[in-house]
Amino acid sequence: MSLKHLFLFLTLVVAATAVNAKNFYRFKDSNGRLVVKDYLPNSALKSGYEVINESGRLIERVPPMMTDEEKQAERIRQEKLAEQQAKERKARLHDRMLLRQYRTIDDIKRTEENQTASLEINISILQGHNKTLEKKLSDLQSSAADYERKGQNVPKSILSQISATKEQVNENHASIERYHSQVETIREQFKNDLVRFKELQAMRMVEQYARDQRSLPTATKVLCKNTLSCERSWKLAQIFAHENATNKLEIVTDSLIISSKPKAEDHIGLSITRIPAKEESMQIVLEVQCTDNEAGKKLCSSKEVSQLKQDFVEYITQSDI
Repeated sequence: MSLKHLFLFLTLVVAATAVNAKNFYRFKDSNGRLVVKDYLPNSALKSGYEVINESGRLIERVPPMMTDEEKQAERIRQEKLAEQQAKERKARLHDRMLLRQYRTIDDIKRTEENQTASLEINISILQGHNKTLEKKLSDLQSSAADYERKGQNVPKSILSQISATKEQVNENHASIERYHSQVETIREQFKNDLVRFKELQAMRMVEQYARDQRSLPTATKVLCKNTLSCERSWKLAQIFAHENATNKLEIVTDSLIISSKPKAEDHIGLSITRIPAKEESMQIVLEVQCTDNEAGKKLCSSKEVSQLKQDFVEYITQSDI
């Protein structure tokens, strides 16, 4: 027999042995004793069992059968898990959209203004129309009152016009309320988008800061160690921003503080973001904003701003524990 044929024969023998190998079932009986059988009783299906080979090697572990209540609980758990995963996927898609669509906060604000502008125009038109209708209604009601004072019946044409005018005024009011609601919905969405966009920017900044601090001359990062420390530092950050930003604070949330954009060459804006880190710790990132010109660049790289950033670190960590 050639070596090739011998190898094939041995392979077939091993395969045949594997096919004919007998498995056994290991489980606990009704008395709690661990037993091994070559068959599987119904009681083992309920309590769970292990499949082993002739050498006692574990092949598979089968858990106990679930009760109807456990099956229902597992279905609910899986449904909630699927719902949470769907929300996370949607949130990730929205994050990518924000970063692709916008470069700055001003881009978001301009888009918001564009989307609400037509609605504001519609509101203005309807309000103007209502003023005209209310004047017409007043004239019609005065005319009807003249007929009544004379003891005459008010003509049906006047009554019909009064009714139609009131109906049109009410329809306009309903449309105005609907447009106002749409404007508020758009503004709330863009407010959320602005906050999330700034958080995403800050996250990128922290990553970049970790790689090369020299690449972010306008950013300062502070790490707070635990929840209590972070809450204290965040409250102090709000006070610092209020006292040191040239213009008023536009946004103050649990994760974001933004002042108005600097309008003059000697003005500075502050943007402070709070980002979760490991366990209870957080990173608080300060950005100093200056005007987009040579004077602004000079201000942001000045000793004054460097001292401001140093003061920020010292101020918000004064109560650190």
